[in-house]
Amino acid sequence: MTDQPEGPPDVDIFQQTTEKNSHRASIFEIVLESTLFQVLINVLTLYALFGDDIRVAAFRQNADIVFDGLNITCLIMFSTEIILSVIVKEGYFLSFFFWLDTISTISLLLDINMFNTAVGLSGAGGQAKNTAGLARAGRASRVGTKAGRVVRLVRLIRLVKVYKSANKEDEDKVQKLISQRRQKRKTNTIQPQIQERIEQQNNNNNNGGGGTQNEEQETKESKVSKMLSDATTKKVIIVVLALLFLIPLFSVDYFVSPPTSMLMQSQQFVKLAESEASTYDDVKNAYNQIIIDHSGIDNYIVLFTSPLYNYKDFPIYEHEDYPNLRIDEQDVGAFNLNYDTLITTTNLPDEAIAQFDKENSDVVGILSTRQAAVMTSILSIIRTIFVSIVLTFGAMMFSKDSNDLALRPLERMIDKINKIANDPQIVTEMAVIQNENSNETVKIENTIVKIGTLLALGFGDAGTEIIKINMKKQGDVDPMLPGIKKVAIYGFCDIRNFTDATEVLQEDVMVFVNNIGDIVHTMVDRYLGAANKNIGDAFLLVWKTRPETYSFEEDNVIWHDKQYISTLSDCALISFMKIQCKINREPKILAYRQDKRLQARMDNYKVKIGFGLHMGWGIEGAIGSNYKIDASYLSPNVNMASRLEAATKQYGVPILISEQLYEHFSPEFQEYIRHIDRVCVKGSNIPVSLYTIDMNVDNLPPSNDPLVKYKDFTKEELRMILRQKKLEIKEMFECGEFKVAEHLETNKDLRFLLTGFKKDFMQVFRKAFQAYLDGDWKTARATFQEALKLKPNDGPTEAVLHSMEETNYQKPSDWKGYRELTEK
Repeated sequence: MTDQPEGPPDVDIFQQTTEKNSHRASIFEIVLESTLFQVLINVLTLYALFGDDIRVAAFRQNADIVFDGLNITCLIMFSTEIILSVIVKEGYFLSFFFWLDTISTISLLLDINMFNTAVGLSGAGGQAKNTAGLARAGRASRVGTKAGRVVRLVRLIRLVKVYKSANKEDEDKVQKLISQRRQKRKTNTIQPQIQERIEQQNNNNNNGGGGTQNEEQETKESKVSKMLSDATTKKVIIVVLALLFLIPLFSVDYFVSPPTSMLMQSQQFVKLAESEASTYDDVKNAYNQIIIDHSGIDNYIVLFTSPLYNYKDFPIYEHEDYPNLRIDEQDVGAFNLNYDTLITTTNLPDEAIAQFDKENSDVVGILSTRQAAVMTSILSIIRTIFVSIVLTFGAMMFSKDSNDLALRPLERMIDKINKIANDPQIVTEMAVIQNENSNETVKIENTIVKIGTLLALGFGDAGTEIIKINMKKQGDVDPMLPGIKKVAIYGFCDIRNFTDATEVLQEDVMVFVNNIGDIVHTMVDRYLGAANKNIGDAFLLVWKTRPETYSFEEDNVIWHDKQYISTLSDCALISFMKIQCKINREPKILAYRQDKRLQARMDNYKVKIGFGLHMGWGIEGAIGSNYKIDASYLSPNVNMASRLEAATKQYGVPILISEQLYEHFSPEFQEYIRHIDRVCVKGSNIPVSLYTIDMNVDNLPPSNDPLVKYKDFTKEELRMILRQKKLEIKEMFECGEFKVAEHLETNKDLRFLLTGFKKDFMQVFRKAFQAYLDGDWKTARATFQEALKLKPNDGPTEAVLHSMEETNYQKPSDWKGYRELTEK
C-alpha cells in the first residue's frame, strides 16, 4: 500500500484549537512552552519560595553574594517569562495574573542584599564600628524583614503556574497521542477483559468474566471550564492572600516593636553614666556586668560599645562570631549618651571624658539572634508549604463539584460532537453511560450519542459529508448540497420470493427482512463497505474509494494505487460470499425452512439472495427536498449493479460480477472466478463481460447461535466483539497485509463455500466459452455439453447453450463476440 497524504484538518466546532497568529509569535511560543524553559521556570519558582529561608537557615553571611546572584537570575527569568507571555498569550496583558506575576517578580528585589543596602532597608552589618550606622542598620533591618516576609507571600501565587504547567504538559501529551493515532489511522483493539472472556467462553460456555470498562475520554479543556477554573483560582488566591496579609495586622508586634533586652541594658547604662550619684567604678562595673550577663545565653552578646571605647576601661567588646552575622540576625540596642550631661554630672576621670567620641555618642549593644532567625526561617518554610497545600487543595476542592457535575460532562460532549463532525459514523462505536443515578448532564450526553447514532444510521456513509458540512458551518441547516463525483464499488442484493414471503408472514415480515439485513450489513461493514439504501427486498451496498487513489480523464478512471483497489475489490466479493454462506448457516435464517406458513406457499423454501457487483463513478449527495432526503448515489453504474443482480436469475447463479470489477481482483481470486458471458444489457450499447464464482451451499453445518455462545455477554460486549473482527480486517487492509489466498484458506465460511471446487470443470468451461466468443459454435456446443457432464445443471452453461439454440447453434452473421441481453 502506498502512503496516503494527510486528509483535511479535523473539524473543531467549538474552536478550542488555538491558531498561531504569526511566525514571530510562534517562535516566542515555542520558547515559552518548551519543556526546558518550563522546567527552569518551575525550579526557579521553588527557589524563589524557599531560597531566602534556606539562605538564613543553612548558610552564613559570606554566602549571601551567591544567593544575590541566584535572586538576580530569578528576576531576569521571571521578567522574560512575563514579556513572552504578553507577546504570546491573548488577554494576558493587564490581566489579574499579569499583575500577580509582576508583583511577585518585583518582590524578589527584597531578597537581594545589595538592593536592600542601596535603598536603606539593610545596614552594612559585619564589622562596622560606627555606632550610629549600627543603630540605623538595626532599625532598617526590622523594617526590611517585615516588608520582605509580607511581600514574599505574593510569590506563593506562582505555585498556581507550576500546577497549571504540569496540567498543560499532561494535556499536551494526551493531544500528541491523539494526533499520532489520527495520523497513523490506527484502530483500537478489543479490551483485554473482553478478550479474556471470549477465550474463556470458547473453552467453557458456562464460564463468564467481569464487566466491561468504559474507555476514558481524553478531551481538551473547554472555554467554559477554563473560565470557571480561572475564576475559582482567582477567588482562592484573593482569599488566601487576604488572610496572609490581614491576620498580621491584628498583632501588636506588627505596629510596635517591644523593647529588647539589649535596648534596655543600653538605656540603663546611659542613665547610670549620666547620674550624679554614680561613681566611676559604678559605671565601669555596669559596663562589664552587661557583657558578663549576656554571655553564655541563647541570644549572647556579640558587640558592646560606647562613646568611651577609646579609653582603656571601656574597650569595645566583640565576639568572634560577630563578623559572620547578617544584619537581620542581630538584636541591636542603641541609646544616646549626652556629652554635655556627662561632663557636668558624672564622676568619670578627665582622661576618660577626653576620649569621648562625639560623632558616635550612642551606647550600642548587639545580641546574636541567629538561633531565632534559623527557627523563623524553618517555620517560614513550613508556613510556605502549608499555604501552598491550602492554595492547591482549595482550588481543587472549589472546582471539584463544578468539574464533576458540569465541566467534564460538557467537555465530553464537546469531544463527542467534534468527533461526530469529523466522522459521523464513529458515533456507532460510542457507548452510552450506564448509570441508574445519572444526572441531567449524563442524560444529555447519552442523548447526543443516541441522536448521533440515529443520524449516522439514517444518512449512512453517503451522508457523511452532509453531516460534516452542516455541523461545521454556522447558520441554518442546508442538506441540499451539490453532489460529489466519486468512484466506488456498488453491490446490489435482492431477496428471492419476497412478495410471497410478505403475503405469508404479514407483520412478521419486518423481523424476516431485518434478520437478513443484519447479516448483509454486518458482513459488508466488516469488509470495509457501507450499507446505503434498504428498498424492501433489496439492499444497495457501497465500497467508497479514497479520492487520492485515483484521478479522472474524462469518464475514465486512472488508478494510482493498484494494490489498494485490488484489496478493496477482493473485500467486496468476500463480503457477498460471506452473506451467501451466513444465510445458509445462521440458525435464525435456517428457522424459516421450518416455517409452516412459508412451506405451505413454497415447497422446500430456503432464503435465497441474488447479488450484483459493479465498479464505476457515481454522484454522491442528497436526493429529495427540505421535507425528506436520502443520501445516495446517482449513476448508470449503480443501475448496472441492479441489472447484474436481476440477470442472476437467467444464469441460475447467485452472483454476477462486471468486467470493470473483475480486472481489479487479485490473481489468486481470479482463479476461482469464471467468465460466463459477454452481453449488452438493456439500455446500453456497450458490451460488458459477466463473471461469477461457484459457491457450494448444500449441506452446510449450522453456525453456533451467538445468543447461546455469548449468553453471558452484554450487548455492548457483543458489539465490541463484532467491531474487533472488523478492526482486524481494517488493520490488515491499512497495512497492506490482507492476503486473499490466505483468507480463503483460513476463513471457515469461505472454505465451506469453495469445497468441491472443480478445476477440471473450470478448464473445460473456459475452453468452451472461448470457442463461443471466437464464433466456433460447433466446438463450443460440444465442449459445453462435456462441461455439463462434469457439472450437471450448471446455470451459465445451460444459459449459453439456450441462447445458441435460438439460432440453431449457428453463429449469427453479425456476430461480434457478444449478444443482446433482452431481459432487464
